Amino acid sequence: MPPSVRLTVAVVVRDEDHDGAYFSALALRLHHPEAAARCDLLVVDGDPDGSAAPALRGLPWLRYASCDQVRGSALRDLAVREARTEWVLCVDSGVLLAPGALARLLAFADARPGTRDLFQGPLLEDDLRTVRTHRDPVFDGASFGTWGCDPRGTDADAPPFEIGMQDLGLFACRREAWTGFNPRLRGHGAEEGYLHKKYRAAGARVLCLPFLRWARRRPLAATAPEPAALCRDRLLAWEEAGLAVEPVVEHCREAYGDVVDEWVAGHAAERGHPLDWFDAVVCVNSDASPSRWVAASRRFRRIGADGIVHRLPAVAAGEPAVGYALSHRRAVELARRRGLSHVLVLEDDVTFCHDAEVLLRAHVDELADRQWTMCRLGGGAVAYHGRVFERLLAETPSGEGEMGVWVAAHGGLERYCDRRFGEGVVGVTPAVTARG
Repeated sequence: MPPSVRLTVAVVVRDEDHDGAYFSALALRLHHPEAAARCDLLVVDGDPDGSAAPALRGLPWLRYASCDQVRGSALRDLAVREARTEWVLCVDSGVLLAPGALARLLAFADARPGTRDLFQGPLLEDDLRTVRTHRDPVFDGASFGTWGCDPRGTDADAPPFEIGMQDLGLFACRREAWTGFNPRLRGHGAEEGYLHKKYRAAGARVLCLPFLRWARRRPLAATAPEPAALCRDRLLAWEEAGLAVEPVVEHCREAYGDVVDEWVAGHAAERGHPLDWFDAVVCVNSDASPSRWVAASRRFRRIGADGIVHRLPAVAAGEPAVGYALSHRRAVELARRRGLSHVLVLEDDVTFCHDAEVLLRAHVDELADRQWTMCRLGGGAVAYHGRVFERLLAETPSGEGEMGVWVAAHGGLERYCDRRFGEGVVGVTPAVTARG
């Protein structure tokens, strides 16, 4: 990336809103030519299988990153991590910037080297006169936050001022200062207020830049958060941010009734499960074998981990050892892209011993105190630590043909890891898992 390119403008696609992403990206080129040479235009697509995705992916004037395994809030997190510049401006698909806003943001960034703050701007309603500078921390239906307007934000030339929280349809930060989202968040709607609290906890501020004005068109078929998932995500986010969770529980109970008690209990059980210690737990399953995923889900449910384990489509290959290596490589690549510390990869025929939860708890307590690189919990269960992500990805091929040659030369992925990562490779005793 040339030194003159200082800002990544990342457009996030969800709900298959590829049209909105196209117009957001095109408007940046059409209406902000004075800033274009200093920006890297990136689209992060959470729906790469959508009917309009190929057209967006083929545009030569933007960088395209797809991730069909990431949903909701995590796409914004991924957008920041995919940036190759010091500064990132993350916008939802359908967001349009006011004329001159991009150039002023670049000048603002140039004048503030090393800042740790989070920056947002006023949302303009469709009349282009009504200004929303922030959201007040009040529950309103399924949303947390009601729109407010600080008079200082009505003047685009006014100096920046602190706000409590704002809609995350647009935000800017230095990439190194990004606090990130909890990798266990699954949907969207729980990140507003939570992210702002994390920045303040890190000693930074959340500032409204009056010149950074934006408008948006919401997707016509936007997916509303599923109530149980939103409740769970809010509990998780508020716990991490050190906020009292009682208002979340009270609001959800008023909105959805006594079923919320089941959601809260399920969340507590999930957070207390030893598998939750891993940043991510994925189960590799072929698209051609849906029945194996159904059977595996039953086994995860029996040990209380069905909400923790997520399906990862296996990479199809003619040779099982090649498919295994490519699928594990894919899991590691996704973990690296998301900035995770570790990932546990399960096979879809994995079984658990009768006292699995007790043994798992003891083993993860031990791992927390060790400098491990790879850990075998038993047959069909291998964990990889972030310490080896870059090396493993750099030293293993991504194509089936190349991987076939590589597997033949190294004797398979696990043998390679044993030799390459040495003393950091751990095998727990007694084993927790076996292959069925």
